[in-house]
Amino acid sequence: MKPILAMRLGLLSLLMLQLGACTPLLKTLYGIKKPDIESKESIGKSNRKWGLDENNVVCLGSDQFLSTMRNQGLPDASIFNHEGKYIEYRQTDTSCNAGLFQFIPNLQKGASYTMPDTLTMQALFSRFYTLDGQKASLPEPSDFYVLIYQTVWTGKLNKDHVKIWEDQAKANQKAKVKVIKVNLDLQSWWPEEEQKKLYTIMRTQKKKKE
Repeated sequence: MKPILAMRLGLLSLLMLQLGACTPLLKTLYGIKKPDIESKESIGKSNRKWGLDENNVVCLGSDQFLSTMRNQGLPDASIFNHEGKYIEYRQTDTSCNAGLFQFIPNLQKGASYTMPDTLTMQALFSRFYTLDGQKASLPEPSDFYVLIYQTVWTGKLNKDHVKIWEDQAKANQKAKVKVIKVNLDLQSWWPEEEQKKLYTIMRTQKKKKE
C-alpha cells in the first residue's frame, strides 16, 4: 500500500474511533446517510458508483437482519480458509478493522493462522440469499474467502474500505482469494410488514446516535 494512502486510512480509523461513525463531520465527508430499503438494482448502482465488482453479492433474510446488524461493524470483513474455517485477523478483541489492509495482501497458502473454530463459512451461508431473495449457494473453491460486510448507506466508506479490500484480494499473487460482499441493507424483496418494521427500527436507532 502506498505510504500516503496508508497514512490517510490510519488517520481515518483514528478519527472514527474518537468521534464515532455518525458524527456530522464524518457524515459530510463520507456521504453516510440514513438506511433505506434497497433493491438489486439500487445496490448494483451503488456498487458501480464506487467501482465495486457487482458479482458475488449476497444479503440476509429479514429474520437474521437485526441480530447481524447489532454484532457487525460496517464496513468489516470475515476471512475463511479453503475448508471454510474462520481465520481471526484481529490481534485483540478490541482491535478495529484497520488490520485488514495488511492482512488481506499477505494471505498465502501454507501459512499458519489463528482459527478459533467458532464460526464456519458454511454456517454463515445458510443464512444468505441472493439479491433476488433466493437461497445463496456456496462459492466456488478457493484458497481463501473474504466476506466483506457493506451497505449502500455507508457512502464513500465503500470506496475507502470495501474497494481497497476487494482490490487487494484480487491482486494477491500468493493465493487465490475469493471475495463475497454481504450487503446489510434493508431489502425490497422482504415481506412488506417486515420491511416497514425494520425500516422504522433502523431509522429510529440511527437518529438516536446522531
